[in-house]
Amino acid sequence: MNNESTLTARQLMIFIFLISLGTTILVVPSILAAQSKQDAWISGITAVCAGMLFIWMYVKLARMYPDMTLFDMNEYVLGKWLGKAVTLLYIYIMFIISAQVLFYIGAFMTTQIMPTTPIQSIHLLMITFTVIGAKLGVVILARTGEIFFPWMVLLFFLLVIFVAPQSNIKNLLPIGEAGIMSIARPAMFMIVYSFFPIVFTLCLTSKEVRFPARFAKSFFYGGITSGVMMIIVTLLGILVMGADQSSRHVYATYALAKKISVGNFLQRIEVTVAFLWFISIYFKLTLYFHVALKAVASLFQLQDYKSLATPTGLIVIVLSLMVYPNVAYIHEWDQHTWVPLGLCFGCLHPGLLIIIGYTRRKKVKNS
Repeated sequence: MNNESTLTARQLMIFIFLISLGTTILVVPSILAAQSKQDAWISGITAVCAGMLFIWMYVKLARMYPDMTLFDMNEYVLGKWLGKAVTLLYIYIMFIISAQVLFYIGAFMTTQIMPTTPIQSIHLLMITFTVIGAKLGVVILARTGEIFFPWMVLLFFLLVIFVAPQSNIKNLLPIGEAGIMSIARPAMFMIVYSFFPIVFTLCLTSKEVRFPARFAKSFFYGGITSGVMMIIVTLLGILVMGADQSSRHVYATYALAKKISVGNFLQRIEVTVAFLWFISIYFKLTLYFHVALKAVASLFQLQDYKSLATPTGLIVIVLSLMVYPNVAYIHEWDQHTWVPLGLCFGCLHPGLLIIIGYTRRKKVKNS
């Protein structure tokens, strides 16, 4: 295995961190504040603790079938035809989710930063970078994330330092007022948005690219780092803006960055802070796009999945303009469809593969 196909533990950790942060850092804080109010940070801690259990399940699955992708596991464990049926379902879902993430990028840009810019041009520009990233491969993407990681950490610390002086501890009171369900429901949203996408990294391995020997630490460190960052952002939003105002903003983190004001001189720098979100959501979009390509290649037994990148990108662009008819549909999908769908792919499916795998091994030992 040459150096060009080696994925180091640090690169994998940063990649896990980026895809866990993704859309979560802008959307989830307002969801947590809307249901848990001033106890939103408690929901965040609950989500991170529960998310570690799911990461442990993904690590266990990767160790059970070390030389297989998630699609190879489907056919090996579930059988050829049922495995291909599940892979076909993955193709459909990955196309939908890729289009949705692309829509999130365009919607944010056209509503917050460049309102006069056509959303189609933003989608075209973003999908171009995504296609390039998919063609270059997983290792190049991981190395790119390694370059951007220090800058993202720096911008995050600047956000915390500049906004923290405006905190009001009274906004956290009374602590523990939210009920168990008011904490559990938004925690589940955060788990679905932040931790369930990690299972799709099992689709990225191949004969040329494999996880490092100590990949478990990379999974846990990446998940914990992104989770702690989400807890801090949620806590800052409550301390600075209060629970009610945080829940009213669709992009609560971006609204928090607008509060930066140092001596009435350093102001209106929220776009630089939004750089955090641009980079992380790009990696999340590229992950979904990459998984869609690998799923198609696995279903039809194609050797080179990269040749599918350009036509698939054009399909995703068209689909991104149709996937969300209106804003009300977005809220309906996120609350009633995405959570159970995420549970199927992030919990039920990998859990089923592990249970069937253990059952088969016991039968073999007994025989």
